[in-house]
Amino acid sequence: MKSINKYILVFILFSVVTNVHAENVRVRILSTKIIKNFIFSPISGSYMIYGDGILLMDYDPTGIFQMAIEGDSIRLKTFEKNIGKFASLKMVAKETFAAYKVKSIDPTSHIRTYDDNLEVSISADKSQLKIINIVDLEKYIAGVVESEAGKNSSLEYYKLQAILCRTYLLAHINRHVVENFEVCDDVHCQAYLSRATEDNDLKAVIETKGLVVVDNELNLITAAFHANCGGETCNSQDVWAISTTYLKSVKDTFCLHETAAKWQRTISREDWKSYLQVKRNTPLEDSLKNEGTTSFNQQNGRAIFFVEQDLKIPLKTIRADFKLKSTYFSIQPLGDSLKFSGRGYGHGVGLCQEGAMRMAKLKYNFQDILHFYYKDVHLVDLSALNYFKQE
Repeated sequence: MKSINKYILVFILFSVVTNVHAENVRVRILSTKIIKNFIFSPISGSYMIYGDGILLMDYDPTGIFQMAIEGDSIRLKTFEKNIGKFASLKMVAKETFAAYKVKSIDPTSHIRTYDDNLEVSISADKSQLKIINIVDLEKYIAGVVESEAGKNSSLEYYKLQAILCRTYLLAHINRHVVENFEVCDDVHCQAYLSRATEDNDLKAVIETKGLVVVDNELNLITAAFHANCGGETCNSQDVWAISTTYLKSVKDTFCLHETAAKWQRTISREDWKSYLQVKRNTPLEDSLKNEGTTSFNQQNGRAIFFVEQDLKIPLKTIRADFKLKSTYFSIQPLGDSLKFSGRGYGHGVGLCQEGAMRMAKLKYNFQDILHFYYKDVHLVDLSALNYFKQE
């Protein structure tokens, strides 16, 4: 019964996206790897394959195709046949429910699954394949929700995450346009690891179709989110030096007992001493002379800088240099080391995901959660937004 319901949901989603959003999104997949050789195989529906813009063949939905760099071209073949060499290849779905799987051979990777179409070209320096998933916008959003929000949360939370992911996409749709795609599948844009398969992810996209978040001037907001704020979110200007009307610090008690609420890290005094020496440009033996350099307190709220006499280091710099989970930490001496007692996980701006998940479990609706984390924002349909902007 569950699998039947899932197919019904997929069918509804495909009907919705056909009628509401005709546009596709060009997403570079496997973008963090230098792909030289991979396998493509349909898992539902059937495909047509084009080489350099010419239709080569219709092939069996169960077929397996390999694409690999060979000189300045892409070699296409099956287990039975060497099809040829091309500058570009395109796999075009014949049905709206068509989907496929890809697996990188060089380098090796896990199987990933995607909806709709695939386009493959070779990079300008001939070192790697550029693999583009050309996918309907709403199907992409469903995949991002599943990748960014994980599984086993509530439908109400997934609705909010779908709206934020849609807003973020449309606000950054031209991020990679000069590279002949629009967004990548990494956190540089939004994590997009596969097509959506969970019921609630698909329902969330269907039930929030076309909804985005705007500020008082009808501009799409920067829909920032992170794993856990540790009890207090950050102002956008404190992290990115960009002030907004809606990304303001919020006290958040909902996330305090969740998985990523607390962390600890031990750093040797010598490593800390050397670090401060570089930052302060003082002799090594003087770097820990003052007690303030080995003690730091954020128990009563977030700070922006580590400050001790003439030393002022942005906490985001310390976080990056020591690869800490957040900037929300306190420091205490511990023998030959220093104990960093931290709170939260991520940059701390915008939606706290674990806090929002907790709110959803407590029966807050997605509108309530949205307005708790983002100030002075409005939930609008894309068609209404376009109408107002034309006035």
